[in-house]
Amino acid sequence: MNLTRALEVALPDIPARKLAESYPRLDPGTTFREHIEDGRPVVRIYVPCAGGMFTFEKNEWELTQLFDGKRSYEGIAELYSQENGIHYDAETVREFAANLDATDFWYKTPQEKNVQLMQLSREERKKRQQQTKSIWADLSDVDFPAFNPDRVVTWVHAKTRFIYTPWFTIISMIGVMIGAGITITHWPEIRRDTLAFYSFSNKTWADVLALYSLGMFVVGVHEFAHAHACKHYGGRVPAMGFALVYLMPAFYTDTTEGFVHGTQFQRLIISFAGVWSEMVLCAIATPIWWGTPPGTLVHDSAHFIMMMTGMMSLVLNWNPLIKLDGYYMLCDLVGIQDLKENSTAFTSAWVRRHIWRLPVEVPYVPERRRLGFVSYALISGAYSYTVLFIMARFAGNFVRNFSPEWGFIPEIGVAVVIFRSRIRLLVNFMKFLYLDKKDRVLTWFTPKKTAIAGGILVVLLGAPFWRESVVGRFVLEPVNQAVVRAHVPGRITRIFVREGEEVSQDSPLVTLSNLSLQSELDDAKAKLMLASDQAKETAKNYQGYGNALMEKERLTKQYGQVTAMNAALDLNAPITGTVVTPKVQDQLGAYVKAGNMLLEIADLSQMRARIYISEYDLYKIRPGESAKLQLDGMMRRSYGQVSQVSVRPAQVQLEGEEPESNVARPNQFYFADIVVKNPETGLKPGMAGVARVYCGRRSLGGMALEDIKNFWGRKLW
Repeated sequence: MNLTRALEVALPDIPARKLAESYPRLDPGTTFREHIEDGRPVVRIYVPCAGGMFTFEKNEWELTQLFDGKRSYEGIAELYSQENGIHYDAETVREFAANLDATDFWYKTPQEKNVQLMQLSREERKKRQQQTKSIWADLSDVDFPAFNPDRVVTWVHAKTRFIYTPWFTIISMIGVMIGAGITITHWPEIRRDTLAFYSFSNKTWADVLALYSLGMFVVGVHEFAHAHACKHYGGRVPAMGFALVYLMPAFYTDTTEGFVHGTQFQRLIISFAGVWSEMVLCAIATPIWWGTPPGTLVHDSAHFIMMMTGMMSLVLNWNPLIKLDGYYMLCDLVGIQDLKENSTAFTSAWVRRHIWRLPVEVPYVPERRRLGFVSYALISGAYSYTVLFIMARFAGNFVRNFSPEWGFIPEIGVAVVIFRSRIRLLVNFMKFLYLDKKDRVLTWFTPKKTAIAGGILVVLLGAPFWRESVVGRFVLEPVNQAVVRAHVPGRITRIFVREGEEVSQDSPLVTLSNLSLQSELDDAKAKLMLASDQAKETAKNYQGYGNALMEKERLTKQYGQVTAMNAALDLNAPITGTVVTPKVQDQLGAYVKAGNMLLEIADLSQMRARIYISEYDLYKIRPGESAKLQLDGMMRRSYGQVSQVSVRPAQVQLEGEEPESNVARPNQFYFADIVVKNPETGLKPGMAGVARVYCGRRSLGGMALEDIKNFWGRKLW
């Protein structure tokens, strides 16, 4: 029979009376250590029954140690007053104990816990049972039951103490530097593989399962490294568990005792241990990625580990803007606990108080910290939202690999789950703002002002203020260019131009020499002269004149052909422009065949930028629309006009996509040519940048209706 239930039935008043007569006592398993923070002594305490760490002033901790469950409040007050020479009354001690009891600080036996639960009303217990929810109720944070790994960590630590020796640290650093060198020298390949991974093209469900398992392994190693370092510096590891954060694997480890016992340097090492373990994994995976053939499972797995432990670790774990290892190291270095919460609370309250004029209390922050708090809150908030947006986008890319048409649904769903708490906060804030300003707004909105506001709203929604635009990358090329080729074989004897030199139309460029052609010309000329003499002679004698005349005509045509071929040895400029072929003079003396390219001339007065447009945006662009170009290597912007829009889709290989990809693309692309005037020839072929084509002006209401109509026509028809 349950003892608590028996006591409730048989002796309903005795346990309550016994509980009321007991006094608080400190958990026997409490660990503590004195530290210096901001120049004053404080005591960090880990209380197992509360499952948390507390920071007390030294005099508060001395008072707390007097609670042994036997001394009364009067006795504790008298003893503390004698030891410190400061008068403390029993009521002050009772209030101090009550404040700590609100945080479940004091130790309670199992019987005391059961009695306390029994004292709750039936309605209160029912309410608590209703609030108890399944671990799957919130998919943004699914926590599984934790286990106590302390014995395992102790055994592993005993076998691997060498990790903290100088020689192992040096070897690890050398390995990390080698991995960094391979990464830097092979960055284009890593970038290509990373883009292919982010787009999630050519991935099967087996690949997804393998990558997910590798992710769990990496995260597990990271958290075990924290536990290992905590054990090395004398702390116990009472809990380690597994969780799903937005359905991504995550482990959590209780290293509180390490932060209680450790010095500031040791606390930094405990926080840094997870990142360092990932760097070591990255140093091992990088040579494997480098030495294995692309497309194999080992190659892809090594790249995934590199991305998880290198790039993502740098962006997430090392970054102090998000509450991971880098953040906790920053808090320890600056001596400000809960920096993100405190800075966000101060900034949010200040904005509500001074911008929105709401009746809220702004937390006190020393003046020297206010600018830093506001800056950190804004930067960390923007960074956190960016990371969450990328996660939502990645979910959409994953589903588009299997269903391009409906990939937006899980993307929106993940975004709603991720930003749910932020949306709820925004809704609550809007309600608070509405209730605070409702009377004032209703007083202001007289019939006349309401009509004016309605008219302004109609104008804002109906007037074509907003100008639509389409953005795309481009590479500049000349509008008009010509390639000069050899029409007949020959050896280059003279070159009249150099690279970058401007030439006019029909100006000489190259002279070729061909002795056989010259001989053929001389022979044809001699034969033609002989045939002409024979024709004259036969004309006088009236014998064989027809045959002689036909022979003369044949030789005349042959002479004309040979003359044209010899004339082709002198090459002239077909257009006015600039010689863009590099090192033209290096071809001097070379023998070329008919059809070989000699040089290229481009008219740089007008340049063409070709951008590729999705079929969903094609209807917005028409020839003649204005465009703005921002080149990567220039500060100033250039302007042009759309000269042509293709009528058939172009074959475009997206960056990071395999040439033999069988994955259906979500859309097709068409090109639009933008002509840019270049009178000073400052723009050169090959320059790249981003172009924005400005389309017609639209109203906000019209754009909203257009989006609804497009969605209905594309997805729900």
